[in-house]
Amino acid sequence: MVGAEAVLQGVQGEVDVSGVEPVPSSSAINVFVTGQPGVGKTSLVLNAVKKLPKDVVAGFYTLEARNPKTGEKIGLDVETFTGERAPLSRLRRGCGPKVGKYYFALEAFERTVLPLLTPSKAIKLHVVDEVGRMELQSDQFKESLMGLLASPQVAVFGSLPACRFGHDLPFVEAIKRRPDTAILTLTKSNRDATALQVEDLLKDIVGSTTSAAAESSLDLQTGSTGSSNSLRKFISANILPSSDAFGYHLESEEPAEKRRKLTPDQLLL
Repeated sequence: MVGAEAVLQGVQGEVDVSGVEPVPSSSAINVFVTGQPGVGKTSLVLNAVKKLPKDVVAGFYTLEARNPKTGEKIGLDVETFTGERAPLSRLRRGCGPKVGKYYFALEAFERTVLPLLTPSKAIKLHVVDEVGRMELQSDQFKESLMGLLASPQVAVFGSLPACRFGHDLPFVEAIKRRPDTAILTLTKSNRDATALQVEDLLKDIVGSTTSAAAESSLDLQTGSTGSSNSLRKFISANILPSSDAFGYHLESEEPAEKRRKLTPDQLLL
């Protein structure tokens, strides 16, 4: 995987990492797409996953729920890749916590999604569409996802909401700053090219995680175990340059003593 040393290369100033355990080494790479609502994140996710073997993929995606009589949007549903569907949010009261004008169907969401976020020898790619404001109302979802991201045997592919007013949700920011995670910003002008790139990337990832069980760990810095050039180039281009494996915000213009350390609790906000 991309080591912390490589990620921190080119960042000015010192980083205090004393007593902080880095993200575990992994033979997989996690990939997320982000972008404005309606840009096509879910469509990209579904089209890319359709081209992969079904028996190595698990996860869920979101889709609109509409009144069958009027066609009016009444909320969102989650659907798994095995065809199970459950409510994510509804306009009516009584479902759970309110996020915007919708109420989060917490129990139904956790009952459907949490079993899909458990590492498994058979599953090489976990799909999470999306890691949004509604889903992040579930503490169990956040904890399970962080466990998957740190797992050495699987990769995670999914979507993240666009930042609002120039700021990401703390949990989303923590994902973006992981040195084993690449972020793609999807726009209407680049989505066709991005879709092709992601499809190739996922094929590489699934192949890498499959072979890793019998081979030594994948080293993306040296390419020692056969990862394709497209995978290495993609990671180099899309890992955030200010990423930090240790839960710190790197701001080179600030002295080290002023840099903000994120606690484990803050990472799960």
